[in-house]
Amino acid sequence: MVQNYLKIAFRNLTRNKVYSIINIAGLAMGLTACWLIMLYVQHEKSYDEFLPYAERTHAVALNIKMGQDEGRTTNTPPPLGPQLAIDYPEIEMFARTFDLGTTVIQRDLPNQKPLLFNEDGIMAADTAFLELFGFPMQQGDVSLVLDKPNSVVLTEKMAKKYFGNLDAMGRSLTINDRPFSITGIVKDIPSNSSVQFDFLVSMTNFKVVERFSWSWVWLQMDTWVRLRKPLTPEALAALTDRFDLMVRTHAPAAYQRIGQNFEENMKRGDRYKVELLPLKSLHLHQPGLSSRLNTLGDAQQVELFSIISVLILIIACVNFTNLTTARSLQRAREVGVRKAIGSQRSTIIGQFLIEAFLFSLMALGLTMILASLALPLFNQLTDHVWTFKELFSPNTVGLMLILPFISTLLGGIYPALYLSKFKPVDIFKAATPSAKGGQGWLRSSLVVFQFAVSITLMICATVVYWQLQFAQNQSAGLQRKNILIVENVRHLESESTRETFRQKLLQLPEVQQVTHSTFLPSLGSFGDFYEPEQGTQTSPVVQNLPISSFLTDEYFVPTLGIQLLEGRNFVHNSTLDSTSVILNEAAVKAIGWQKPIGKWMRYPGNRNQRFQVVGIMKDFHIGSIRAAIEPVAIFHKSSKTYQTWGSYLAVKLQPHTEKAAIAKIESLWQKSIPNVPFEFDFLDASFKTLYHTENKVSLILGVFTALALIIGCLGLFALATFSAEVRTKEIGIRKVLGASVLGITALLSKDFLKLVIIAIVIASPIAWYLMSAWLQDFAYRISISWWMFAIAGGLAVLIALLTVGFQSVKAALSDPVKSLKTE
Repeated sequence: MVQNYLKIAFRNLTRNKVYSIINIAGLAMGLTACWLIMLYVQHEKSYDEFLPYAERTHAVALNIKMGQDEGRTTNTPPPLGPQLAIDYPEIEMFARTFDLGTTVIQRDLPNQKPLLFNEDGIMAADTAFLELFGFPMQQGDVSLVLDKPNSVVLTEKMAKKYFGNLDAMGRSLTINDRPFSITGIVKDIPSNSSVQFDFLVSMTNFKVVERFSWSWVWLQMDTWVRLRKPLTPEALAALTDRFDLMVRTHAPAAYQRIGQNFEENMKRGDRYKVELLPLKSLHLHQPGLSSRLNTLGDAQQVELFSIISVLILIIACVNFTNLTTARSLQRAREVGVRKAIGSQRSTIIGQFLIEAFLFSLMALGLTMILASLALPLFNQLTDHVWTFKELFSPNTVGLMLILPFISTLLGGIYPALYLSKFKPVDIFKAATPSAKGGQGWLRSSLVVFQFAVSITLMICATVVYWQLQFAQNQSAGLQRKNILIVENVRHLESESTRETFRQKLLQLPEVQQVTHSTFLPSLGSFGDFYEPEQGTQTSPVVQNLPISSFLTDEYFVPTLGIQLLEGRNFVHNSTLDSTSVILNEAAVKAIGWQKPIGKWMRYPGNRNQRFQVVGIMKDFHIGSIRAAIEPVAIFHKSSKTYQTWGSYLAVKLQPHTEKAAIAKIESLWQKSIPNVPFEFDFLDASFKTLYHTENKVSLILGVFTALALIIGCLGLFALATFSAEVRTKEIGIRKVLGASVLGITALLSKDFLKLVIIAIVIASPIAWYLMSAWLQDFAYRISISWWMFAIAGGLAVLIALLTVGFQSVKAALSDPVKSLKTE
């Protein structure tokens, strides 16, 4: 019997080649989208599962509120980890890491130029770090590799990069001009690890950590703990509640040392709560967490892509349902004959389901080819490198083999039930609605569904695109174009050396101005708390305020085109500005000063150093527009108010001189510090990297929108072809009676265009709701305008008109004599 079913299915497939190709191609596209997205979702949900102690490993986080600033962060102080291990027996061990930023690593070669690279993936770590996580070692004792000063552990990839096929153990590398001995090789860190690194150096080399071992407000460490046994969420919450006693015992002394009263701050509404975040929850389930980890993901994004891929598969199955029910006239007589000779309804249902399953299997074969061809593009869209081995892994293929059954049920069950219910008497009379194509209302509804999904995606993609354009070009108060950023300037170690290099750059005809700064907008800032002084003002001012700042020179303002609204810039070669500060509008507003020029503020973090406000600058973004513009200050470098690793030059170039300027600046750099690679960026490009995730969403959404439209148009094309076929006699009679080609084309097209217009009406409020919710994540955002809906709707109508119009014109141009002969 099955053999007979297959024979009939193949016969129908070859007899109706156009419909078969459209069905198989549409299903294959839907299955390909599901396959690739399944690969992505599996990866996103597998973070840290490879680690042996993942269930017991937690990130230490702070839930803090200081003044008006509050949030959750994994940035923690140096004494927190050791104190947790001392006070709470549930904690088996702790480890801390300290990010070193961009670091110069060198391997000296005899009689050759040294291997020299800037590396970002380097951290200082406590001895227990590798043991706590259980990262697998290739060489070295996991409990000893970071025990001694000047020890470094490499990943396999880095060992290969610097030493090729040589054994790297025991050899030396120069890190920021200091020799380190390689004491261990760790296996390469998988991409689904929350913690990523290429090099680990011993924490004992960094005395700054020891120097701040008293501080509970120097939040420059990441702290990790491993529990003795896994805890339920309730037990974990009970444990973290007990941490409050530790904080109240040890934090007040640190606050007092910087001139603040911990208890008074807490009474005013501040908060300092220590939490433990399960390692496996970090990637997707800690929204709003501030962290140095660059692997934090977005659970909503994963869900969005999953939903879109399912919708695309449903759209493909809708094509199958539509085309099968539309062709009910041809299949109805087959059903009638089979029933007349005694076939049961269940037998006929089985026949149609097997036919649908055959289509799905053929589509799956095509899917394997399409997925392989699309994998490089998908890798670019997701910024991940999946291999064919991963694409065809047993887990992925196992899940993919389920999809043909799902698509068979989605696309085949209704046509099977619908066609099998025909009565032989009605079929042979050929007078029922079903004999004329059947279930027009269902096909219309499904076409509306297809285009409603596609138009919703189009509107969403349009809004996301324009919000990104707004974000990337929002530069009020700051010049972003033609600003070259030179990195690693800290290797020009003395102030005089940096100034000499700056003067050399100013001699280049391509250069207008140069400034040196600890950080630059889009590249971070130094943040700490400052205490504004009340002065003679009668209305109260805020008692302390978190301010992001840049330690720089008098050229910072003109180089970056910053607008001063009141007061003055720093003065050239003036020692008076060692106690001066320039604030932005947001800082003045947050403080509450009515006349800020001349007012004073103190910095408890550096012995209550005092600064007088000499200028007010226009607000500008120093980070993403997701967040409101924060209080910002500029301090003169002569104040030496703090020290950071950050050190950059911002070079303002003449327009259209970038290529020549880069070549000349690199030449000067190599002459000045040949042992440090020259690295640069542009300020506008640096700002664009802040929206990397949004750009990725925009690209993937655009691709899926196009895919949904293509699949929907395939179905619409097939339905238009069928409609023209069944109306062949009508078209012939109309032409004989004088109907024009335009009139017949309009007649055949209007019914489909009505469905697209209905889809626009349905899609518009859905898209508006979704995009309004998405835009709420941005403090500064565009308005959703009518023309965005008009563009998406107009494009959908145009695509539908071209799809249907081709078949309509073809039918209208046919010879009426031949049309009438068919009867």
